[in-house]
Amino acid sequence: MKIIIIGLGLIGGSIAKTLSNSEDFEILAFDSDQSSIKNALDKKSIQGSLHSLDDLVNPEYENSLVIITTPPSATNRILRSLEFLFNSSITITDTTSTKSFLKKTLQEFSFPKNFIFSHPVAGSHLSGEKNSVADLFNGKSTILSYHDLVESKHVDRVTNLWNILGSKITVLDADLHDQIFAYSSHLPHVAAYALLNTLKGLEQDDLSDFSGGGLGEFLRLASSSPEMWADIFSMNETNISIAIDDLIKSLEILKDKIGKDPNSLKTFLVELKNFKESNF
Repeated sequence: MKIIIIGLGLIGGSIAKTLSNSEDFEILAFDSDQSSIKNALDKKSIQGSLHSLDDLVNPEYENSLVIITTPPSATNRILRSLEFLFNSSITITDTTSTKSFLKKTLQEFSFPKNFIFSHPVAGSHLSGEKNSVADLFNGKSTILSYHDLVESKHVDRVTNLWNILGSKITVLDADLHDQIFAYSSHLPHVAAYALLNTLKGLEQDDLSDFSGGGLGEFLRLASSSPEMWADIFSMNETNISIAIDDLIKSLEILKDKIGKDPNSLKTFLVELKNFKESNF
């Protein structure tokens, strides 16, 4: 089966590298960055590339699997450009961490029967094909979402892909997905950027000399792609805003306890530590 990866960055490149040793797939890619294509061809993680997405109309691509592995806004544009593939034999999936905005796009097209949402919960603060690695998804969760109208053969095709990549699959409603990930993924990045902005305001050049490893590890989140995270924050704005409000409330609670009884503060911190140890 042909697999066409649109966007040969960290996620797309890692998919290609993981599948490249399988004789069951022919891995092709499309990317505006020709250096990524060349690098993947040189490393034999892909067998070829497309000159244009319009080529997908050709009969040779029937029953293929198209994976869009670009930032959210680019994914939305690409999805619209692939309207000519909707309800065809070609299966289409994505890898973005926000789904509601794509769901609205699909609704405009009466929910095509061949599109399945995918969100591999794997990645790195690094980006680009040069940082892609085989087995990135092994043992990691991948969330699938799809409309009731989607044909089972397309669901099976996408499910099989992530199983081969070693993922643990969970199916969630797209809107619920965005609510959950606003807290579990997007809010930690918001907090990292906010903390970094706070530290920046101190105008203390050698601050890193007075910090432990925990600060650097947490701030590593802010080394992720600004393009991608600006997209994610904007596309999931409503859910993230609610999560930020909840975080502000928690900061106010902690601030209040710090300024009052130390015993109450200690009890609060113990409760939180126990919660962390039981859940994360």
